[in-house]
Amino acid sequence: MIVTRPVQYTSDVAGYRRLFAALGLVALVEEADWSVYAAGEGRVALHRVEPGDPLDGLAALGFESDDLDAAANAFGDAARRFVADNGASGVAIAGELELVVLELAPGERHGTQGLRALGLWVSAHVDAAASVLERLGLRAEVRSDSGRWVQLVADAGLAAVHDGDVPAAQVSFEYEGDVDELAARVRAEGVDAHVVDESYGRTLLIPRPDGGEPIWINERQSDLYGYTAL
Repeated sequence: MIVTRPVQYTSDVAGYRRLFAALGLVALVEEADWSVYAAGEGRVALHRVEPGDPLDGLAALGFESDDLDAAANAFGDAARRFVADNGASGVAIAGELELVVLELAPGERHGTQGLRALGLWVSAHVDAAASVLERLGLRAEVRSDSGRWVQLVADAGLAAVHDGDVPAAQVSFEYEGDVDELAARVRAEGVDAHVVDESYGRTLLIPRPDGGEPIWINERQSDLYGYTAL
């Protein structure tokens, strides 16, 4: 089993906790330096860093798996075994972006129904990045006809690759419901949010507590014009 769990590095842990609570995420682990939250499907993590740290505001692609041997064997010499600070075993996979797969942590609680965590990979090599995720055990489900976007599904949660010049990762979500209703719920909790219409559907944008690009919550895509379901 492979579960999406992207990681947000931030010096403003309290701000992200308020944001995640407004979205209806449920805390599975909540410590000073490391926290994990469950969406309806998939998880997201917060890693505290000091203000001014080069990682502050950046994100990483992260996953959890109940079969670390499969993850390691799929990548051979590119995979490195390690033990995290909390004692969990993991596999780090070297590449354009380092992928980190930790052993699947217990936790049956789930957050807002229909909200799925999505780890976004920005890459100039969309097909190659998508192939890496497929080797990890994810399955491609939607591809843009332009070749600039591939969305993949894990056993819980999602990942996607979007065309871009500078390799990067972002914590994102998908919502299988009305994003206007979700936006109203978020605003009622005191968190700013607004909905925009994109060519592929509607997206809820929420400002990040530490600045930078907003968090994107895509409404589940129903219009596949310009896209192919796989």
